[in-house]
Amino acid sequence: MVAGKFPKLFLKILLTNPVPVSAFLCALLFYSGFVQVKDRQSFVCLFSSDQIQFLEGSVSSNPVRLSKNQDLYSADFLVTKAVTKKNQTASCKGTVSLLIPASIVEALYPGKIYTRIKETSSENCLIESGICICAEVESGGDSFFKVKRVFKTSENMKDSFFIRIRALCRLQFKRLMYGWGDAGGLLLALLTASREYTDPVLSEAFRNAGLSHILALSGMHLSLFGGLAFFISSRIARRNMADFFELAAIVFFVWFAGAGPSLIRALISAVILFINSSLRMKRFKGITVLSATFLIHLMIYPHHLKTAAFMLSYGALTGIMTFGSLFKLLLSRRFIPKLSSALSESAGAQLMTSPVTWSMFGKLTPVGIAASVAVSPLVILFLYLGLAGTFLCLLMPFLSTVFNVIMNCLYFIIKNTVIFFSHFPSIGS
Repeated sequence: MVAGKFPKLFLKILLTNPVPVSAFLCALLFYSGFVQVKDRQSFVCLFSSDQIQFLEGSVSSNPVRLSKNQDLYSADFLVTKAVTKKNQTASCKGTVSLLIPASIVEALYPGKIYTRIKETSSENCLIESGICICAEVESGGDSFFKVKRVFKTSENMKDSFFIRIRALCRLQFKRLMYGWGDAGGLLLALLTASREYTDPVLSEAFRNAGLSHILALSGMHLSLFGGLAFFISSRIARRNMADFFELAAIVFFVWFAGAGPSLIRALISAVILFINSSLRMKRFKGITVLSATFLIHLMIYPHHLKTAAFMLSYGALTGIMTFGSLFKLLLSRRFIPKLSSALSESAGAQLMTSPVTWSMFGKLTPVGIAASVAVSPLVILFLYLGLAGTFLCLLMPFLSTVFNVIMNCLYFIIKNTVIFFSHFPSIGS
């Protein structure tokens, strides 16, 4: 009886609330190909790609190691100037993809074979989002270049203070995580999306178990970070200030980790909820917040529309709020409430994202529904302990050994749980 009311209730919300309807129509028009999204970041230059020898600009994404070639990193690069082999110069605009050798990206990373002894000699090699560089390149195709060397940029392209601080903080965090061994490598991936120190066996196990979304920076990580800030601040301040500290923590996390599609989605939602709370308005429904976030996200970053992170992030949340709610009504009388809730949310997310997963990766992993229920609580505990350990170790470095043991014990449990689920068969290739 209760389950029978759900479709009518859901239809009523859609018809009486224009925000979800608008988001649905936009998604339908864009993904059907009826309306094309204009690429605002397309590379425009007076010279052809094969004429260019040097590019000047700023790195616009964190470098990511290629899965098929471990000696190369990929990063987006916002170009401002190009120089040809004949020393001709022209201003440019737009974004290109750079393939950067690991020897350049990892020049300052702890424990890497490319790490240089004298850090001052490798100042140019601090490759992080926002850092300005001049790169000697060779063309690999349209808007695609291979990097040979990097240099300091001209005087009018200096890094801002906050960009430099961010890059140095990320480097220092990598050094701390390196001291924690395999556990530090996993925590580094969860908090910064840097997988240089993640065990390749574990990374493969996460993929085979249908848990890739846990390793990727997502709204879950942001919610945990913001929730922790709210919990602490609510004990010492009023609700308004607690909300502000939560939003500030979320902004800091996005700034530090990098503005990927899923984090931008979570940030926009957090801003909407903060405004909603500050103005003492009637609290928006979850589907309304998600729909408004979708529309705002499209206006700011339309090129995210067809990225896997964007589709999986919005698809998973839509599945949780729609199919997940329906599954919860059906299962709540047959399972323990908390277990039925976790299973329903996982099943809803898997069902809604399965078309994207199939089209992009060629397989489905149904075991991911149960795996998420088992692994997610362990990862949440791992994140909370990691955040607490990082803060305490920065204040009292002698505690690093203690947290090293604690984190690696929990890491051992997570690794073996993920490997267990990775042995279940998947559907497809």
